[in-house]
Amino acid sequence: MNRIDKTLPIFPAGDAARERFRHGQVVYGKIESIQGETEKEKLALVRVGDEIVTARLRTPLQVGKHYLFEVMAENDTIYWKIIDKEGRNHPSLPFDVDEAAQYLIRKWKLPGDAHSFLRFVLQEKIPIAKEDIGKAVQWIGQLEDKQKGWETFRYMFARRFPLTKNVFFSLLAVQNDSPLFRQLQNAEKLLASLPPERQTESLQALRRYLQDITNSPRSAYEVLVKLLESLRQPERKIAQQLLNKLGLAAMQSNISSEQLAKLQDAVKNGNLQQIKQYLQSLFPAFEEQQFLERFQTLYASYAAGSLADEEQRLFSTILTQSDHHVASSVFHVLKEALQKLGLQHEANIRLAMETKTLAEATMTSLKSLLLQALENVHEPELKEALQTLLHHVTGQQLLSQAEGPLQHIFMQIPIQLGEQRTDVAIHWQGKRQKNGKIDPDYCRIVFYFYLDKLKETVVDVRVQQRIVHVSVINDTPHLSEIANDFQPMLKERLEEHGYTLSALKIETPKQKKAPVDFVFEQRYSGVDYRI
Repeated sequence: MNRIDKTLPIFPAGDAARERFRHGQVVYGKIESIQGETEKEKLALVRVGDEIVTARLRTPLQVGKHYLFEVMAENDTIYWKIIDKEGRNHPSLPFDVDEAAQYLIRKWKLPGDAHSFLRFVLQEKIPIAKEDIGKAVQWIGQLEDKQKGWETFRYMFARRFPLTKNVFFSLLAVQNDSPLFRQLQNAEKLLASLPPERQTESLQALRRYLQDITNSPRSAYEVLVKLLESLRQPERKIAQQLLNKLGLAAMQSNISSEQLAKLQDAVKNGNLQQIKQYLQSLFPAFEEQQFLERFQTLYASYAAGSLADEEQRLFSTILTQSDHHVASSVFHVLKEALQKLGLQHEANIRLAMETKTLAEATMTSLKSLLLQALENVHEPELKEALQTLLHHVTGQQLLSQAEGPLQHIFMQIPIQLGEQRTDVAIHWQGKRQKNGKIDPDYCRIVFYFYLDKLKETVVDVRVQQRIVHVSVINDTPHLSEIANDFQPMLKERLEEHGYTLSALKIETPKQKKAPVDFVFEQRYSGVDYRI
């Protein structure tokens, strides 16, 4: 079992201090105590969520009661003005949360579906201004699923994200019901359908990169090794036909057992450079890009069922056999995906600029290629597909941020398991150490994926003092019996890395959840400040 935590990107922690209250905001707070008063104003301690704020008031209020305030600026001084139910500037009956939400809907002329969002921000004592809600109304008005839009806007407020259109649509994109691998495939098909005169260099580069992600070199090489092994089996003739379609017609019969074993080891270890070297020595005319494009075509033919019957059966058998190597290859797939998707795009550029090593390699990621390609795209459908992909990558970055002492990491990665293509979503949460890394002794990791037979599956791993509790959330009958058979192996593998398995439980899902739901449910707050 490889240590994935050494590979995951750690994003820089955001500034913990919030923006000061500003003119025009509305805030819902509870009067804790009156600290003193002058001729013009009173100083009060007001509880705003988990915080105690010293606020200047112009009106006497009752200790222990909740009020709705409007933040006012006057001669560089910030004070809080009471909002009265009856429009008078003197204390009357305090607001409850529902009353306050309804009041703002009337006052700001908002749609009725804003009620649950307003109730949330008021309940959480988050300052909000009319122009902030105006942005939400404008952006959410474009959506079919307006409830998801309000939930996204609520998350932006809870996490104190900048209220920008790019942030909103990036967080929305990462909640897209369409799997990422399908979005990647769709973008590649749209690029392929462009007429030759519109195939600019940046669009061609993006298309090759998308092909690389959707049909990773590792998957192609695993199939190639199985085909070379099949040359010594009864299905030799069929294997030869498939190799011919991959452009590897010559010299197969001359491959020795030793050469094949070396190639097998290189593929198993995910050493792409070594794989290329071995293949170039075996097939002098071997060119990786050509081979991968032919593999893409072959796989598409297989997926469409257009191969000859015997070829179809052998290809299916080979893909199924690769399932046996999933455990050893997932680590390499995750490591590759982190680099390919560009989740560290900005961090890499910043580091390259600081070290004066900015080069073309720094810009080679899905995010960088999408940014370049969007400058040359005018077709509405293609532009929307590429923009959604870009938002999706940015959304993953936004969900991988710090909240106080906690670090969140979220990744959604396309992966191929045998014949099946799916997404694996990972939410990693833990305390940051002084060196910026997540403490491996105390953390929580949630894996979310969809499998052909087990369907929707969630694996929730909790680590406390290096003691590991694993919950598998799935409603497949008799799954606990199957899991028990693997428990000794899991325990042994964890012990090799200094961890102790406490329990392996199979649980039935209480409600259906999307991958990002596990992130959206987590929030940390508690920063004290004064105005």
